[in-house]
Amino acid sequence: MPIHIVTDSTADIDPARAVELGVTVVPLFVVFGNESLRDYIDISRPQFFERLGHDPVLPTTSQPSVAMFEEAFANTAARGEDILCISISSVLSGTINAARAAAERIDGVRIELFDSLNAAGGLQFFVEDAARMAASGAAMDDILAYLTAMRERAPLYASFPDLSHVRRTGRIGRAAAVLGGLMKIVPILTLDAGAVVSRSQVRTFKRAQETMVDLICSEEQGTALARFRVIHTQAPELAMQMRDRIVERCSGREISIDIVEAGPVIAVHAGAGAIGVVATDAFVDRVPTLSPP
Repeated sequence: MPIHIVTDSTADIDPARAVELGVTVVPLFVVFGNESLRDYIDISRPQFFERLGHDPVLPTTSQPSVAMFEEAFANTAARGEDILCISISSVLSGTINAARAAAERIDGVRIELFDSLNAAGGLQFFVEDAARMAASGAAMDDILAYLTAMRERAPLYASFPDLSHVRRTGRIGRAAAVLGGLMKIVPILTLDAGAVVSRSQVRTFKRAQETMVDLICSEEQGTALARFRVIHTQAPELAMQMRDRIVERCSGREISIDIVEAGPVIAVHAGAGAIGVVATDAFVDRVPTLSPP
């Protein structure tokens, strides 16, 4: 039976790209006071940052409703396709719980839920690879096995010039945020079992970028061909600088590297000017029986 991939908007997959991949994206919400806006649908990146800079009400985020996932699943089930739903880390959001409740309401097809324990550009890797495998006719259990192995090899590092947003939204502890502000320490954050933790601390934001490159390249140095994704929030120049550092650091190795601008929901927590990088093994190395992407 054909397999259809469903994900949430924190994967930051543009609508046109989602159509190209054949993926359904269920949006989270950006909330300004009493106004709930669907990520990428009711509010774009430029609109979000315009409001963030001028709106006296600071935004929060909210997960999709059960009904939103139920609609996405029902449309797919009506076509007779099985469903694989890949979500943002369950530690960061209750999104997968809404998907689980919706799945219980759908009969007649197999529905699998996969917790990526990742987000943003990292979640993109999971979704894109799963979509490619599904399109190539891979079985559900094979895709799940691939994603499970990938989850162990997709390190993500990020650094924010301003910790106030990630502290306010509860994704980093108050103590760590206050320490960073008082001591002028810039933490390098990572995901550990899906939770945001501090991996290292440096004195400047510039040094944080250099250290992230050191960390990610060290993690991936044993891989002959690796894929990198630089993630930013309204900081394209920083992203290009980090891309160039990675290319220089990985000189002599065959790599691929993309730049992704995070969308409104991720930016609520990161604020403007944040930068991050995620990497994983090569798709063709991990799935030798499938054609290269």
